[in-house]
Amino acid sequence: MSSDCIIRNYRPDDFEILVQLKNESISLAADGRYLSPQAVRDILERPNYIPEQDLFIAEISGTVVGYLDITNEARIGRAVLECLVLPEHRQQGIARRLYYQAVPRMKALGAQVAHVNMCEDNTLARLVLEKMGFTSVRRFNEFSVNLDIISESKMSTIFPIRPLQAGEETTLAKLQNLTYAGSWGYNPNTAEDIGYAISTAGNAPEGVCLALDKDRPAGYFWMRIEHDEQGKRRGRVSMLGVDPDYRGRGIGRELLLAGLSYLKSKKLSVAQLTVDSENLVAESLYRSIGFKKIDSSLWYEKLLD
Repeated sequence: MSSDCIIRNYRPDDFEILVQLKNESISLAADGRYLSPQAVRDILERPNYIPEQDLFIAEISGTVVGYLDITNEARIGRAVLECLVLPEHRQQGIARRLYYQAVPRMKALGAQVAHVNMCEDNTLARLVLEKMGFTSVRRFNEFSVNLDIISESKMSTIFPIRPLQAGEETTLAKLQNLTYAGSWGYNPNTAEDIGYAISTAGNAPEGVCLALDKDRPAGYFWMRIEHDEQGKRRGRVSMLGVDPDYRGRGIGRELLLAGLSYLKSKKLSVAQLTVDSENLVAESLYRSIGFKKIDSSLWYEKLLD
């Protein structure tokens, strides 16, 4: 164990190194992408998050060598952790020290359980988690589709689909929470969460659309744009949902095709999404449109003592 390692809270002057560390962390994830400095600022400024309390830094001789970030999902009693230690400082107990330094904060936020998402083929990180008492509880799959096979969107044959309008954040929050009720790991959203997310990098109001049965929302999609460090862009199906009262009528398929057509109109060639491996209905829909599985990740869990 590294005895000269200091674990402390985040400070604003850590920002530049945090951008580098977060990008190294997500490059190891199944949905690995690039976070611009603005995207990292968006993360630090999100609602119900205090970086000076929720973000922990590992430092040796004045050099930052790792971090642990807490996403508070107290509405479902969990804290989601993102952690990275630089390769040359691994196997020294730093990740363990970061975790135990963060436990009091997780408990103060109301969490009863800690969750970590890890690429399935990251065997070293999985071993570290297992030694710390985490157990694998869920698998999520990453799918990708070539947008060349997606035709231009036609008018919906079921319900009209239009972009979310200003002031409809509460409507979308209620619809999201209804469509994902009971889904593993889903933390209910608020209008504030949605309003903020739409304003962040890669998101736009036109990428969030509702399917309407007169004035009643029957379903929605949320598409966003990501890019890598070289600037190459790709689309992401961030969320897709249909009111339970309207399921079995093909609305989800029409929404997905409309969303992919939107991404294609932005001159993107590829779109990706992440789905719970136990959601066989959703996986069947994605495969029927042309999505192919490209990777998997595991969710690890540990109860907070």
